[in-house]
Amino acid sequence: MAVSSDHWASFGDGNAAQIIDSRDYLEKTTGKKKIKFIFWPSKRIREMYELEEEVDRLTGYVVKQFDFTDVVFLERGVHRTRCWIYTDFQGGPTPASRRYEDLTMALKDSERLLRSAEAAKNRAYQELTQEREQKKMSLKLQADMLREVARARGRVDGENDLGYPPEQGGM
Repeated sequence: MAVSSDHWASFGDGNAAQIIDSRDYLEKTTGKKKIKFIFWPSKRIREMYELEEEVDRLTGYVVKQFDFTDVVFLERGVHRTRCWIYTDFQGGPTPASRRYEDLTMALKDSERLLRSAEAAKNRAYQELTQEREQKKMSLKLQADMLREVARARGRVDGENDLGYPPEQGGM
């Protein structure tokens, strides 16, 4: 039974099936976004995956669901749909899905490294700020000690090393 539409899904193993309908939904138990398809699979897919129990006897359609992240819609419209599903028809791994998984893991690893580097930068900035404050306090303490030493020697607060007031210069 042929369906007159131009809606197709290509799978990561090279197979293709005609899409009768598709719906996005949120799985209530896990909160994961999924897509449910009604396919009219080719004879090759039916034989390859032994779908006799899954195929509706009257229409020949099969209902399948995939994670939203495993499906890429190249074109999604009323008259024409093209999508790429990384897995095979049964949701099993393919070279494409393994590559996608590898890239996803690399991206997650990069994000972790970026967060780690950001945290290290923030720690370094915090330590630098703390070091500046300590240096500032140290300089104030040294200046206070020098003033005390100058007072003990009998110098006035505003005099320089030669005993001249700062306005007259000295050296």
